[in-house]
Amino acid sequence: MARKHDLLTPTDLVQLLAFVETQSEFCDERFAVVDESVSEEFAGFKVGWRKHPLLRCEIENEAIVEIEVRHRQKAVGFQAMVFLLVPIRHCEPSDLIGRTAIRSELAKWSPSPEVLKALVRAFAIASRRHRDDMARLLRETLHN
Repeated sequence: MARKHDLLTPTDLVQLLAFVETQSEFCDERFAVVDESVSEEFAGFKVGWRKHPLLRCEIENEAIVEIEVRHRQKAVGFQAMVFLLVPIRHCEPSDLIGRTAIRSELAKWSPSPEVLKALVRAFAIASRRHRDDMARLLRETLHN
């Protein structure tokens, strides 16, 4: 869709693919979730803290791309998850802030090329699997 709507040029796609294909270090392999015990108790439960890494890229006050490494939900180990945070002030309709949404109301937002590039880079470094999926998608987009 980014190419169809002229958000990313063929040159952008080639440069992104080159970046993706050169990645050999990944968040889910480099960073770990750390459990910390403390001597505090609450209602008969020992208090502990689970710390997980959060990598964050702010794109010109337009959006934030985050990579968060957490325990896998249905397997052993860690997984890297990519999130896109979009400030509601950048969405349409413009009066969304401070009111209750109307039933079935949609908020619309259009990403800039910089946001799309940051998302591709985030997926490229999140995990090997994410990188491989992104490389495949970029190659398919370039060949269509």
